[in-house]
Formats: sequence, structure tokens, C-alpha cells
Amino acid sequence: MKGIVVEKPGVVTLKDDIPEPKLSSYSAIVENIACGICNGTDLKIIDGHFKGFDTYPAVLGHESVGRVIEIGQNVHSFKKGDYVLRTILDDVGPQYYSGWGSFSEYSVVYDYQSMVHDGLKDVNEYYIAQQVIPSDIDPIKGTMIITFKEVYTGLKSFGVDLPHSILINGCGPVGLSMIRFASLMGVRKIFASDIDQNRLDKALHQGAHRIINPQNENLVNIIREEEKDGLDLFIDAVGINSLMNIGLNLVKFNGKIGVYGISPTCFSNIDWSQAPYNWTIQFVQWPNVKTEATLHNEVIDFVRQGKIKLDDFVSHTLPLEDFQVGLDLVKNKKGLKVVLLIRP
Repeated sequence: MKGIVVEKPGVVTLKDDIPEPKLSSYSAIVENIACGICNGTDLKIIDGHFKGFDTYPAVLGHESVGRVIEIGQNVHSFKKGDYVLRTILDDVGPQYYSGWGSFSEYSVVYDYQSMVHDGLKDVNEYYIAQQVIPSDIDPIKGTMIITFKEVYTGLKSFGVDLPHSILINGCGPVGLSMIRFASLMGVRKIFASDIDQNRLDKALHQGAHRIINPQNENLVNIIREEEKDGLDLFIDAVGINSLMNIGLNLVKFNGKIGVYGISPTCFSNIDWSQAPYNWTIQFVQWPNVKTEATLHNEVIDFVRQGKIKLDDFVSHTLPLEDFQVGLDLVKNKKGLKVVLLIRP
């Protein structure tokens, strides 16, 4: 079958010899419809900068929605025709490895609940986040729901609360999603920072109270003027390590630096000379899939009620064969969420 493969860092190709997944008693075969390009994971795997990942050639992709076409005998959580997200290609034979593997024609989901109920040991927690999305939600743009759930889980991990003032650095798909969910959570003051005015305008639309372009305005002075005691939470949503030091100058006593963006480098010089005496740096760079699964229905309801509009986030849909165009759009920040159509 066809799929996007990272042959080695910097080399991406569309292959047609990837083994199709095999059905097991607790899995379902899925015909993938679409998969979004993730700046945080996919591009880092392509560049060879994703911490802990060094197995190439790897089949790429994890922001997928597909249609169930066959189910195993012990599967009860899925049925044929269901749209499911977070499909995975976990067994690709001796020739390839899996970088989650959802930029492929077929993959699988597992019935986590049945596996646990039947007493299977060491069940992969990732399977709990393989869930059904309703048929009234566009499955192509519905790939964005994966980002929504990850972001919502991240905000809860950071302890975001109504009285807080927060600054979100970076208004890409992740940052804009954070702004939207923070707004829906009723957060008191939401600052958004980016050097792209178009993205800052989108941040206002998603609920930011104050937008800042650090190329044209003094971010530190603005925050100190508007939040005399400092910020409760400063979030790096892009993966620029130097932002931690800016945040340390701006958080209040017992404030927090939240690092959500994935940096290509895993070290940083931390300068807390201008920071309060008490502060915390918290990294949230891997999905808490159990929490994510519990938020599934709430996120679906937000979408159905129009409180979150998928069209605000998915900027481009392209055929799988145009993957390089899509990657370039993401790398050059010419698109927000770019989705590749696998089987429309």
C-alpha cells in the first residue's frame, strides 16, 4: 500500500510497498481518509530532531481519521463504518519502522476497553485515545480534533484556572487552539504573542484579550504594565528554549513557565536572576492519553455546538501525492493545519 516514508533524516518519499496491517482479535482495520501534518512531531522526525526517535525508514503520521472496514472477533467499541481517530500502523514488517504510520492507506485501531476487560496485560495506553467521531463531523477537518484534545489536556496539566492571566507564545494551530480553549474555560486574561499579524488577528478571533507583536512592541513592558503582579502562566507553544528566560521575568511569585512546544535542542541556559523567588517550569510534550480520552465527548460537543469551528484551523487540504507542498506550507508558516487526503 502507499504511504509517506521518512527514509532518513531529510529524505521523505511516497512509497507503494508498505505492508498492509493484519487484523487481530482486538483490532479493527481502518481505511484512512485524511491525516494532518504535525509541526511538533512530523517535522521533527523528518529533520531527525525528535527526542528518542532514531528508527528509520519510518512511516509518518499520527493526526489521522479513517473509516473502520473490518473488525476482530473481540472488538465491541467499534463497528464497520465508524469514523475513528488516532489510527496507527504498528506492524510494518522488517523493511520499515513506524512513526505512528497514519500517512498510509490502511492502519488499525485497538479496542482498549475490551482488552482491559478481558484481562490482557501491558495494554498500550495509546489505544485508549483511539475513539469514534460522529458521522455528522467532517472526517477530513475532524483530524484537528486530535490537536484540540491534546491542547485541552495540556492546559489542564498546566493547571489553568479562571482567575489566571496567561501568555501564549506562538499562534499556529496549537497556540490558537490553546487560546480558544482558554477562552471557553473563562480564563481572566489571555495574552497572545506572535510576529505574524495575520495569526495575531486570528488569535483575537479565538478569544485573546490582548495581542502582542514582539517585533513592534515591547512584550516585557506591556505585561509588566498590565499585570502588575506578573503572569500566572507563561506558555511556550512553539519550542523556542530562550522563551523560558523571558517567561521567568514575567511570571508572578509561584508562577509557572509551561513548555508545550517541542524544541529541536534538549538543553537551555536558565537565567532566573530577574525571576521571583518561587516559580516552576513544567514540560508537557507528550499526550496524557487517559485524560485526553475523558475529554473526547466534551471536545466533540464544542465542535457540534459551533463553539469551536474546524474551518478556523484547517487552512489547506491536499492530495497525499502533494505531501511536499504541504510540508513546505507548514515549514514556511504559510498554512495553519494542513491536511493530506488519503482516500477522500
